[in-house]
Amino acid sequence: MDLTLESAFSPGGMVGHLAYLLLVLSMTMRTLFWLRVLVIASALTAITYAAIWLNDPVSTFWESALVVVNVVQITIEWRANRRARFTAEEQGFIDARLQGLGRHEARKLLNLGSWIDAEPGTRLTDEGRPVTHLVYLVSGTVAVDVGGRRVATCAPGSFVGEMSLVDGGPASATTEVETPARYWAIPSRTVVTLRDQNPRLVAALEVAIAHDLKSKVIASNLRTA
Repeated sequence: MDLTLESAFSPGGMVGHLAYLLLVLSMTMRTLFWLRVLVIASALTAITYAAIWLNDPVSTFWESALVVVNVVQITIEWRANRRARFTAEEQGFIDARLQGLGRHEARKLLNLGSWIDAEPGTRLTDEGRPVTHLVYLVSGTVAVDVGGRRVATCAPGSFVGEMSLVDGGPASATTEVETPARYWAIPSRTVVTLRDQNPRLVAALEVAIAHDLKSKVIASNLRTA
């Protein structure tokens, strides 16, 4: 195909444009599954373009290899997702905060933490001291004190100790279980290790924390309005 303006907008040229458009769109996907689906669609379109209009066996071969690799990866992920099983409270956590992860990725993250039943008086963080665990509260309430003064109460669906992961500093408040509670807790050092070993899991946690912080800010503004 000649390199002219006319050829760029010919039927063959438009097929070539579509292949690259699909590839660009794949980079905007928030889930790996849909990214792979669009990459496959882009590669299939590029194969058509290379085989019919360019008569290019090299491009056809490598685009075909790209399709095969992504189909295999989707199959592996599909099988892993089918094997993942969750309790009702785990599924509730996923639905509320971890929707960006595949089922097997969510299973991997949840396995790194522990589910704990805590009685009133259980201390979760101490103001000015390192935070040992990031906590996701499923039931019960947690009191938040700053300088010995009650400033807030965390309800089910909230994270506790999340600010230390945001700014890397010590606890900004003392938090204590107020009513019988159940929560998921992951060691802070595990999260730090995950930043290098599996940044996708940490990114999902950070998105969940950002949504939680937004909810807390809105609730605080409503109380002071």
